[in-house]
Amino acid sequence: MTALLIASTMFVALGVLVRTSAKSRGGAFDLSDEILYTDAGRSTVDLLVSERYQLIGRPDYVLEEGGERMPVERKDRMLTHSGPHESERLQLAAYCLLLEEGEGPPVHRGRLQYQNTSLDITFDEALRRKLLATLAAIQASADLVDVRRSHPSPARCRGCAFRVQCTESLAR
Repeated sequence: MTALLIASTMFVALGVLVRTSAKSRGGAFDLSDEILYTDAGRSTVDLLVSERYQLIGRPDYVLEEGGERMPVERKDRMLTHSGPHESERLQLAAYCLLLEEGEGPPVHRGRLQYQNTSLDITFDEALRRKLLATLAAIQASADLVDVRRSHPSPARCRGCAFRVQCTESLAR
């Protein structure tokens, strides 16, 4: 019982802390809507799984806004004039797809939260097709022995789980 009380108190404190922090950044991320889920504890219970698409994931938050569920993914960078990275859009689209698969009702949008602003991304047919094509390409390359590096970024290589085995890594 005590552990449940402590966990509940921590969850409420986290919500207040996130809301206060976001509002202090000029309203970049307004959590005035109900938080249905937060990934603060990294619990495997909240892992979203789709057998159909062979996809798993865990968004940072799931909000309910006007009766609509919306995944939210926080990014540790500032959003610049160039907009979100394609990989960020696809990651968010994957969470939209996972929410639909797990609980049914269509998900129409997700939110990318940056240090300086937040951006709602529409989960439309074009983004869905792009995500499904990307998933198909990933699955088709799963059995390849050697996959070529697809970028010129040493920072991405440093963060890659395969950098030690990769013959093209820029992180050396």
